[in-house]
Order: sequence, then structure tokens, then C-alpha cells
Amino acid sequence: MMIPRLAAVFALAACPVLVGASASASPPDHFVESFKEDVDFTFDCSKVGDFDFEVHVVGTYSQRFTVFFDADGNVTRFNEYVSAPHDVLTNTTSGESIVVRGHFVQVMTRIAGTDEFDRTITGFRYMVNEERGAGVTIQEVGRIVYDNLDETSWHDLAGKHDLANPMLVEPTLCAALA
Repeated sequence: MMIPRLAAVFALAACPVLVGASASASPPDHFVESFKEDVDFTFDCSKVGDFDFEVHVVGTYSQRFTVFFDADGNVTRFNEYVSAPHDVLTNTTSGESIVVRGHFVQVMTRIAGTDEFDRTITGFRYMVNEERGAGVTIQEVGRIVYDNLDETSWHDLAGKHDLANPMLVEPTLCAALA
């Protein structure tokens, strides 16, 4: 879920450059683009901690983007709506698996006077369940306002945030599968 979604977000972050170069006299106020993707990939947990296994990820997610422009054709805001109802992550060595779900909205808003954006995320970004029915074990739910698209700092936080720092995602998922 995370890797393809990040590629789309970074592609949209380039919109100010792309749109500014091709802006017409009266650009549209906004446009909407939708995607539905099946994911099937593997990542190596030894690269994010003291683990010796790979994780195989299988699932489906959908995204819908709405991009807003100012009168000059510059991107002022873009919204991303994500639904990833059931990604299964499996430890390829032990066969242990967890389910990761997410239903959330990200709003990226231009910071006045800059080419930078902040990011506000609301909803259930990560909810992790063990397959054996142990309930939700890891949560990234509620609302968080990041100061930048890198998500390296934030200034507003409400809810339960086990994974507010994106550098914790893969190590935490690997630990859940160890």
C-alpha cells in the first residue's frame, strides 16, 4: 500500500512545475483523477532492523485525487482519498501474517508565499490486525497535520498515532511479523 501511494503523491507534488509551465489563460479550477491498483510486492525486513526475513504484500487499494488551482494555474491544494480495505502481509519464512487496512483523506495545502505544502491526514491510515483474531495491534488513526510532505515534523495531532513518523512503518510491521 505504501510504496505505490508514495509514488503518486510525489508525482502530484511536481504539479506546480508541470502546471505552471503549461497553464492557459483560464485554467480549470480543479480536476479529479481516480486509480484502483492491485499490489503484490515483497520488502526485506533485514534492511530496517535486526530481522532475517522478507514480507510479501498482497492487496488492493483505490485512490482519488482532486487538484485545485489558483487563477494563475498554480496548484493551491490537492486532496487524496485512499481506501485499502485488506492488505495481507506475510512473513515469507514463518508464514505468519497480519492484515493492514486504511481509509483516510490527505489534504496537501500550499504554504502561503512558498512552493511548499503541508499535509493533513484524517481517518484510519494504518490499522493492523493479526490473522489469528487478536484485534487491532497497531493504529495510525485520527488527525495529524504535518509541516511538510516528507512528514518529518507535525504541529497538530489527535487520535492514536503509533506510526506518525513514516520511518517507523516498515520496522513496526516487520516487528509485528517477527
